[in-house]
Amino acid sequence: MKIALRVLVIAAIAACLYWFVRELDWAQLATALAHAKLWPIALAAVLNFACLWGKALCWRVMLAPRYDVTIARLFRYTIAAFAGSVLAPARAGEVLRLWTLKRRDGVPVADSAAVAVAEKLLDGISMVLLVAPVPWLLPLPGWVGTTILVTAAVGVAFFIALYIAVGLVHPASESWFARFIAGMHVIRSPRRLAMSLVTLIGVWIADIAMVVLVLYAVGIDEPVAAGVFILFAINLTIALPSTPAGVGAFEVGAIAAMDVLGIDRTPAFAFALIYHALQVVPLVVVGLALEMPLVLGREQLSPEAS
Repeated sequence: MKIALRVLVIAAIAACLYWFVRELDWAQLATALAHAKLWPIALAAVLNFACLWGKALCWRVMLAPRYDVTIARLFRYTIAAFAGSVLAPARAGEVLRLWTLKRRDGVPVADSAAVAVAEKLLDGISMVLLVAPVPWLLPLPGWVGTTILVTAAVGVAFFIALYIAVGLVHPASESWFARFIAGMHVIRSPRRLAMSLVTLIGVWIADIAMVVLVLYAVGIDEPVAAGVFILFAINLTIALPSTPAGVGAFEVGAIAAMDVLGIDRTPAFAFALIYHALQVVPLVVVGLALEMPLVLGREQLSPEAS
């Protein structure tokens, strides 16, 4: 079933990508890429690592007070996890982070998996908070506001369900599932919850700055709100696991958003390629430099899962 779903998703992405690029002038695209300004791209690459540092900080907040893993170690694991997800499908790098935390720092997989889920939830809520004003700032179709509203409703409903579930389970339970739910204790800690949300909002702001810088690099003049909308669309299209590094899905999300904004497809595709490359190439290079055996799946990991 999972294979069939993934094949269906990949086929849909390929069809959409073909639709967007079927009449593209490849010579103009090559010119747009060749004439892209370098300094905004370089600054955006630095900001990408700042985003990962913010995510590592968020993990430290969520793991505390039970586990004292330094930000430096979590930053290293985060880079390796993203590099692993680039090289393998279905975000396999996330599994590497869980196993590494277990083997090197003694964090049970149930607890680190709970943190991973809680971080994704708060990450989505943070994004919705930033994208919520966009329909009032840009001349967008009505369905855009509806999509944002539905996304927000799903996130809030999930948060409420987990908040209730965490309050019902006993942290000392021997059940793996109960420990997994209890591991999301950050959801019921107002101070740590606020710290996590502020950190993730800062990560999104850095990511929005990356989008704006790359737009400027390829000569696209749009307000910051447009960058927020483009980032939101990209994250929606890569939400479902498909190809390694989201190849195709990433570009479809970016070009579709810029189609709605009325941006020509040649600079739009140039933006998508450069921005995607910034999300992939530096992370793979640094990830392999820091944790090559782990990223390539050659490091022997502990078989224990609890």
